[in-house]
Amino acid sequence: MKTFVFECSTVTFLDCVQKNLFGSNLPWPLQIKTGDYCCLYHYEVNTLFGLWQANGDGGKNLVPKAWGGRFPFQVKVALVTPEIVELPKAKIIEAVLNPETGKCDNVLEGDRTESLLRILRNPHTT
Repeated sequence: MKTFVFECSTVTFLDCVQKNLFGSNLPWPLQIKTGDYCCLYHYEVNTLFGLWQANGDGGKNLVPKAWGGRFPFQVKVALVTPEIVELPKAKIIEAVLNPETGKCDNVLEGDRTESLLRILRNPHTT
C-alpha cells in the first residue's frame, strides 16, 4: 500500500483543497491509482493535512490551467475523513519526513504508510 504526499504553500493550499486537485512539477503522481490515499504537506508551516483518496489515476494536465500550468502532474481527490485532519510536524516526522534531508517524501510505502494512516485516523492520540 502506498500513500502519496503532495506539497503546498500558502499560495497553493486553498486551490488544492477547494478544487480537490493536487499537483506536482515532478512525474511521481503518475504512479497514483484510483483509491490510493493522498495527503497535503504545507511546507511553510510544517503541517500535514489529510486524508483524501484519488478519484482517478494520476495524470498529466488533468486541469491544464490549474496553478498557471506550473504543476502538470496531477490527481483529482476526494476527502475521506469527516473533516480535514491537521497534523503538526512533531506527529508526522517519522512517517513523512526523510531523516537524511529533512524534507517531505512524496511516496510512502509499507510501515510508513501504516503509521501515517494510524495517526490520521486517531489525530488526538500521542
